[in-house]
Amino acid sequence: MKITGIIAEYNPFHNGHAYQLKCAREETGADYIVVAMSGNFVQRGSPALLDKYARAKMALLGGADLVIELPVLWSTASAEYFAGAGVALFNSLGCVDALSYGCETVDAGLFAEVCRRAANETPQYQAELSALLRQGFHYAKAREQALLGQFPAASHAAVRQILENPNNILALEYQKAIACSRSVMDVYPVLRIGQGYHSKKQRDTFASASAIRRTLQLEGGLLPTGRAVHHLASSMPQYAFQVLADYARQFPFLDENDCSQMLHYCLLLGAQSGYGRYADCTPDFSNKIRRRLERYTNFTEFCACLKSKDMTHARIRRILLHILLNICQSDYEFWKGSFLPYIRILGFRQESRGLLTHIKKHVRLPLLARAADAKKILAQKQALSFFQKTLFADDLYRSMVTAKSGCVVDNEYRRKLVIL
Repeated sequence: MKITGIIAEYNPFHNGHAYQLKCAREETGADYIVVAMSGNFVQRGSPALLDKYARAKMALLGGADLVIELPVLWSTASAEYFAGAGVALFNSLGCVDALSYGCETVDAGLFAEVCRRAANETPQYQAELSALLRQGFHYAKAREQALLGQFPAASHAAVRQILENPNNILALEYQKAIACSRSVMDVYPVLRIGQGYHSKKQRDTFASASAIRRTLQLEGGLLPTGRAVHHLASSMPQYAFQVLADYARQFPFLDENDCSQMLHYCLLLGAQSGYGRYADCTPDFSNKIRRRLERYTNFTEFCACLKSKDMTHARIRRILLHILLNICQSDYEFWKGSFLPYIRILGFRQESRGLLTHIKKHVRLPLLARAADAKKILAQKQALSFFQKTLFADDLYRSMVTAKSGCVVDNEYRRKLVIL
């Protein structure tokens, strides 16, 4: 039995994702595909456009056999921790043979070499990286400069191009996580087609998730009409668009500004003591938040107000989200060795029950299918506390949907697995 894993957000699922799933199955010869998917909050530092169950259904309709959840502690983390947790999930299943991921580089040889050198982290590379970080460079720029030092000058432009693309950066971290965990998984890159990760162009069969989100955000979280809905439908598989449309009949789509009031409350509540205990937040940045808090209007504008040369916009967004979700540096320190105390199932295909039977024979962590079973299955206090972080995030997400729509949403204890 050949099992391939994919780490994803599907925020939302589009034609490019369907293409990757198809390529992953064909290129790896997979009998089954397992997707480790972010829950209700995602790595860019925002709530997901639509909830994790709707997105899991899209993935299953698109060819995944099983969808498991990447917990909120890691789904909202830096690329290093996001990738490390995804790889740890597949390692813990005990039977995943290959990891497939998207990349944006045509030169496969150079891409593989950059991945290899980033994963090896030689003493020279580590020394250079540390020196650059001490000089005030943010991590992404420091890593780029340290890696460039390992390549001839003639290759620098091509290496920079690799390191400028978010999917490539994640690919580097996947390779590093596989090397560090001594995983036996093979890797299969799939070249991204169509618009780039950050592209806002909607009129393309392979439009990016960013473009799709922007279209929906411009409509105030509602499904557009007329030509706009035609362009939206053409950038997604028909089954995924149908899930999106069905969801929109009941609930609004969310963006980061739906967090604004709750975040402001949390910032005011912590203003006296500061924010240095939260994940990714330094003492200096905590002081900066306190100094500029009186300028707060909403999530997006406050991120712009906090902009700085030594910190990426994505990290600023994640810090604010960590404050909202009460994700602390101590949580990272405790869990970064093992990453996970359980594996949460979000959904599966009925015809793939053989996969679940196979996983149960090899899995190294408790399998959690229902929130109600957590207290029984997760005996250790730390494991239950880890689960409650995600549960708290899910309750916040639910409250945002309710505040925006007036609709009552079932809590996690009432939600059922997505079974197709």
